[in-house]
Amino acid sequence: MDEIKDSEIEKTLNLPTLAKFKQMGPKIIDDLKQGVLVSINIKNFKYFNEVYSSEEGDWLLLFMMKFFITDNPDCVLGTRSYIDHILCLSEGGGLSESELKSKYADLAERFLHEVNRKYTRARVHLECGLYVVHKGEDFLKAQDNARYARRSIRNSYTTTVAFYRDELRKKSLEEAAVIPDFTNALENHEIIVLLQPKYSASSDTIVGAEALSRFKNSQGRLESPAIYVPVLEESGLIPELDRDVIFHVIDLQRKWMDMGKKLFPISVNLSRVDFYEKGFIEELERYADESGIPHWSIEFELTETAVVENLSTIVEALEMLSQKGYRIALDDFGAGYNSLYVLGKIPANVIKFDRGFVLYSIHNEIGKTILKNLIKTFREIRFEVLCEGVETEEEKKEIVACGCDVIQGYLYDKPLSIADFESKYIFRTEKAI
Repeated sequence: MDEIKDSEIEKTLNLPTLAKFKQMGPKIIDDLKQGVLVSINIKNFKYFNEVYSSEEGDWLLLFMMKFFITDNPDCVLGTRSYIDHILCLSEGGGLSESELKSKYADLAERFLHEVNRKYTRARVHLECGLYVVHKGEDFLKAQDNARYARRSIRNSYTTTVAFYRDELRKKSLEEAAVIPDFTNALENHEIIVLLQPKYSASSDTIVGAEALSRFKNSQGRLESPAIYVPVLEESGLIPELDRDVIFHVIDLQRKWMDMGKKLFPISVNLSRVDFYEKGFIEELERYADESGIPHWSIEFELTETAVVENLSTIVEALEMLSQKGYRIALDDFGAGYNSLYVLGKIPANVIKFDRGFVLYSIHNEIGKTILKNLIKTFREIRFEVLCEGVETEEEKKEIVACGCDVIQGYLYDKPLSIADFESKYIFRTEKAI
């Protein structure tokens, strides 16, 4: 189809603007038996555009709005609230929560079937949040509740529909406190860096480590990365955290090098947002070069989700880092649907298998066969393979039998403070080779 500009899509379907939607909604609710606000988002829209084109992305947006708004008999008012987000005010008809959830799950499934049958190289995923609006209720607050429900499943690829719960608003308020707590920790140099070792199962020796971050909230408790990482990504502050951690790791490697200790690669996480900040990658390179540490001692980890958000830009930066001798790891392999596609695009040295994928694989014969053959193939084409989240000897035994030697997880050690890590793994080692 011909390219449809963002501002023209609503005109094509004669949809109201978001501002008009907010004005009209409260008046319409009074005429409904049961008003239901539905917040819908295409989870991997940027990746879809990368694989197909922005023109096909326009088609997808138009199809989504027709499917859920203009061609949906239950929808009485709809709008686009963001590039790939829509809001619908629908007639619920007095259905129960479970019935509404089942109804919209079926609707989402039919939409995804149509789209993924047409586009086979980039499976589209939806997240859909529902909230029953009561007459006289604050309409803006109701919209927020539908969004809270949707965001509660933003990291799930198996759940497409969620209902609002009061604890979701509470969680959102907790997330709002993340930014001042993080800013305070950063300004006061209180970001905590932990190191979790990576072990060779065959030699039972440490072969690397992963750097992890933590900081304390205003109550003095360590904040969970599951809470603060998404918030810092959405706010654009995640580069501040990643920069702090990476500089800390570079300084550690320089310190150990000066002490004559044998170095091993330490992996550091990069967010997709890091690649949007102009000069971020160059700043990391400059700091590492000035320190004089070998480039192979730094391993940059990215998840599949991070890469697909802006594939071409990220691949270009990773190729540059790889050519300069830095190691690249694809984290959480097997957790998403596009891992093999991403792996074919980025210059990775290391593949880290997701714990959930590994556990599922080792507990059935077909899964074991798949895992074994994947590991064999990856090693044949010179990828290093690591299984993360290993907690028991039985898991280790099965993983080793599938051909993986490098393991990370609580079986060997938890993430440790720098002081504890040095005492246990650095100061006991021999001098550098």
